[in-house]
Amino acid sequence: MNAKEKGKLIRQASKLYTLGVTVEKRRNKLRRLIEKNFSYDSPQIKKVLSEFQTADEEWKRLEQEHLQYRAQFEIDKH
Repeated sequence: MNAKEKGKLIRQASKLYTLGVTVEKRRNKLRRLIEKNFSYDSPQIKKVLSEFQTADEEWKRLEQEHLQYRAQFEIDKH
C-alpha cells in the first residue's frame, strides 16, 4: 500500500468516525423527543427521524466502501 492509498484509508476512517458521532447525536435527539411523549406522527419526530435515517444510511454506505477498500489491501479487521 502506498502513501496515497493509506491517506485515502485514513480519510475514510475519519469520515466514518465523524459521521458516527452525527448518527449518535441524531439518535439521542430522537430518543429525547420520544421520552418527552411527542407523538410518532408529530412534525418534530418526523423531521428528526428523517435526519437520523439519512445520516445512518450514509454511515452504512461509507462503512461498506471502507470495508471493501480494506479488503482490497487485505488489512486485518482488528
